[in-house]
Amino acid sequence: MASSVNLDTSDILNITCRKGDTFSITLTLKDSSGTALTLSTSSYDFLMQVKFEKIIKRGRNIESSLILGTASAAKKNQARSKDQANVSGELNFEVPTVDDSGNVTIEASAETMSKVPSGNYSYDLQYILPNSSGLDTHKTVLRGTFTVNPDVTEAFE
Repeated sequence: MASSVNLDTSDILNITCRKGDTFSITLTLKDSSGTALTLSTSSYDFLMQVKFEKIIKRGRNIESSLILGTASAAKKNQARSKDQANVSGELNFEVPTVDDSGNVTIEASAETMSKVPSGNYSYDLQYILPNSSGLDTHKTVLRGTFTVNPDVTEAFE
């Protein structure tokens, strides 16, 4: 009999981008048999957050601050009617786009990325798959470092 089980099936993907450049990444998600997920028809909802985390007091506490993220699920419906998913004055990715070929695209405008401080951060990308029983499935798909390199040319003030 097994003595442990690991339910963390997320993959590590370290992302490096440049401050002030348009950010865009498209991922294709498939099930265990290699069939593309029907993200649009099945109403998948995607959330991504980039955070600065600082361990303080000998690793016992973690101080965390949100740098960039998708609009929260509650704010997402409101954001869908806007050109940009910038709610509450926070820096946000655009509302993720999905299709029934398993593709999800996460984007941020060059103007949004110009406001992200250069540095090294942590991120994860997760989906929420609604279930009629009320017990939605939440799954972290990717995690890793999110590095923003400094830019020389400043197109936005």
